[in-house]
Amino acid sequence: MKPVGIVLGTKPSNPLEFWVGVERGSFLQLDDVVVVHSEVDGTSRRIRFYGLVHEVQKHLEGVELAYEARLVTDGIVPASIAYVAKITVTRIEPEVFVPPTPGDPVFKAEGEELDRALYYDGMRCRIPAGLSRSGEVVYLNYDFLNGREGAHVSISGMSGVATKTSYALFLLYAIFQKADDRNRIHGLIFNVKGKDLLWIDRRNRRFGGRFEEEFRRMDLDPRPFANVGFFAPPERPGSDVPATRDRLEGVNPYRWSMKEFAQEGLLRFLFAEGDEGTSSLHYVIDRVTEKLQQLARNSPHEVLTDESGREIDSLDRLREMLQEVIEDRESRADTDRYREWFGTAATSTAYAFLRRFHHAAVHCRSLIHGDQSRPIDWRRNQLTVIDISDLHGIAKMFVVGSILKRVFREKEESGNPYPKIFVVLDELNKYAPKDRWSPIKDILLDIAERGRSLGVILIGAQQTASEVEKRIVANAAVKVTGRLDSSEVLSKEYEFLTGNFRQRAIMLKKGSMILYQPDIPNPLMITFPLGPWATKKEEAVEEVHVPEEFDHF
Repeated sequence: MKPVGIVLGTKPSNPLEFWVGVERGSFLQLDDVVVVHSEVDGTSRRIRFYGLVHEVQKHLEGVELAYEARLVTDGIVPASIAYVAKITVTRIEPEVFVPPTPGDPVFKAEGEELDRALYYDGMRCRIPAGLSRSGEVVYLNYDFLNGREGAHVSISGMSGVATKTSYALFLLYAIFQKADDRNRIHGLIFNVKGKDLLWIDRRNRRFGGRFEEEFRRMDLDPRPFANVGFFAPPERPGSDVPATRDRLEGVNPYRWSMKEFAQEGLLRFLFAEGDEGTSSLHYVIDRVTEKLQQLARNSPHEVLTDESGREIDSLDRLREMLQEVIEDRESRADTDRYREWFGTAATSTAYAFLRRFHHAAVHCRSLIHGDQSRPIDWRRNQLTVIDISDLHGIAKMFVVGSILKRVFREKEESGNPYPKIFVVLDELNKYAPKDRWSPIKDILLDIAERGRSLGVILIGAQQTASEVEKRIVANAAVKVTGRLDSSEVLSKEYEFLTGNFRQRAIMLKKGSMILYQPDIPNPLMITFPLGPWATKKEEAVEEVHVPEEFDHF
């Protein structure tokens, strides 16, 4: 194999970085992987330095003035072009921390050398994460995805440019095909924008050509997602017709019964925003939740009834009943009942609670109604897509919080990490804000801190990681970044972007990402192809897709 250059002696070298003089007729670019064969001075021991091209420069040697470059090109002044590259070392074998010797040959790492340079040789199960700038497959260590060594993925980037959801889908697709436990894993995706994800079981008519070739290079079978369950909110209270506009076939409605709402303590998820300082309001929320759970235990069958046996069949009926309780306290007709519902809270606090509850009820009427629930069973399909795109922000918070609470509770009760579930949630900065209260923030923190042992893995996406609860971002073993705003990239959350990667993050194009994983000490630049699945009605090829076999555990 022909060397691409030699280790320079005109610039100092150390065991962690050195400079290479690129040979005439060869080239090195940012992110290329190289290997240097060297000897330890005074011994016959061979040593290999593996590294990434971190910086490349060209300059004229033999001239001093800037304008002499013109004279050189005209052949008047003799000079030569120096083409040099700075290498950041990723691995040394064996681990003898001495600098390479000037003049040592430098080669592009290929095959087994590339695997060693990027630690692929030590990965028990490798998941294709995309392609490098030179077209090589970049792998993720599955042990840092599924909880064996670490868990969770954080994807950041500007809206509409960073392709966060597209990459989350691609990563999930690769996991479904290449994970060593792929028959015992599920995916759960919240569709937060448009109806894009309601078509991923259909082939994309734009797919083919280089996109298909790139999928096959990563040894991925290019086909739409199989074994997908689609769920959407009902059009109106009590309806079994999903509110999905263009697609109704194969989409199931979901909703909660009033008794289920009370029994599972879901009231708190109706309060989408709040101030932790208003402890009196949170006190009332807890009191009313406890009272509803008590009523649910004492109510017959699937019906929720009040103390006198009257049915509470809707959120509006519950609000009317709570209004009566407060008015009875004010008229002193029944103060004991008020204490059962609101404890020692002042009536002004009770009214503040009621106003917020009424606002939430307006937006959640179709989701919580009557005595018939339509639950979402994520175990039935390998991938479950839950549409929340047309819901009000409060309703979105309720759906996400209620479903994640149930999933986490089921996993806690089983005590078995299998089947594992990968939860994809975009707009994480809204659901777990850094400096504000959120009703589902605690659940997401539990998933981030304890989900690994329970088999609940979070693939979270957000425009700004700096606005997400820091413990959630910190617990993500794998971090992926698309294009970032120039002010956002300076945040501490992006300290893994070493060297010039922060500057490069501002310039990224669609389909390009920066990937960091614990196995490799440096970030990697990757690209990923358009998927074979449709993300809108216009892309979908009309065909009947036969689900693949899937084992349930």
